[in-house]
Amino acid sequence: MGFDQLNDRECQILRVLIDHYVSTAEPVGSRVLANRFNIGLSPATIRNTMQDLEEMGLIRQPHTSAGRIPTDEGYRTYVDNLIEPQTVPDDLAKRLREELASEHKRAVDDILAQTAHILASVTSQIGVTLAPNFDNGIISRIELVPVAERRLLVVMGIQTGLARTVLLEVAADIDEKSIEATQRALNERLVGQSVGTLRTTAPAMLKDDNRADPRLVRVFVEAAEDLIDRGSGESLHVDGTSNLFTQPEFADHQALSGVLRVIEKRTPIVNLLRNRGMGEGIIVTIGREVKLEGAEGCSIVSSTYKVGQVEGTIGILGPTRMEYAKLLAIIDYTAKLLSEQMEA
Repeated sequence: MGFDQLNDRECQILRVLIDHYVSTAEPVGSRVLANRFNIGLSPATIRNTMQDLEEMGLIRQPHTSAGRIPTDEGYRTYVDNLIEPQTVPDDLAKRLREELASEHKRAVDDILAQTAHILASVTSQIGVTLAPNFDNGIISRIELVPVAERRLLVVMGIQTGLARTVLLEVAADIDEKSIEATQRALNERLVGQSVGTLRTTAPAMLKDDNRADPRLVRVFVEAAEDLIDRGSGESLHVDGTSNLFTQPEFADHQALSGVLRVIEKRTPIVNLLRNRGMGEGIIVTIGREVKLEGAEGCSIVSSTYKVGQVEGTIGILGPTRMEYAKLLAIIDYTAKLLSEQMEA
């Protein structure tokens, strides 16, 4: 059913019905809409219009003699055509800016973990953040830092100031001079290369460099694999799972456990965000569109943030019954703010 086939009355009833259901979590009847909204229609007219909307598949009656609730298709029509754009209130914008600014110059994973926490706090949903896909990032520096006996911290800096780190063990003691010489060789040969090409280029580019300790080169190549491939659960930050317990949709143990299993697996959420979330603007994935077993009653509002040539995704996950207009504004604002902070 296309939106252009709905008349003004049907659009009006669908909008106020969803608005009311989002705020109450209770099926909506015609008399409620007539009494609580100044729409100038009788309960009988509203009832007939709701029947039409039900036949179109936009609302449904969960129980006999109950009111109606939106379907996924109804929410989709509502989100795409009926909600009015909102802006983030000044006090909330100030809070978001101050809290993200406090994370300035920290490691990217710390910033993203805090962003997920902030989103969960201000939306009462589950905040999710996905680390940038570093394949297209250009290497700006490489550091090999001894932190303990036979333990080495590998730091890979990316243009625009981002960095990835990994702690590795080496098979034998390596003196400081060898570490420094290898670090110089790595920087001279690999700075300016894209992260995604390291798998194939690093061994060849370092093959004939006598300054580099072969053992450290091997350790670095292994580290590069880990840094590049941190694309499953490790790159995802989730906060606010406890917010589910306050939502009436998840009072049912089975519904709650299904969503918790999806969150625990993590990788399906990463794949969804990468497949749906990379691109300009806000992406709203509703109900069955999520295509994650156990999360059929959920929606995800997400947006891309950019740091130079790399990009990641932030968003919120919650029940399909959510304040879409408000959340769209918050996610859009936070994504832009995060881009600004990371590039500062």
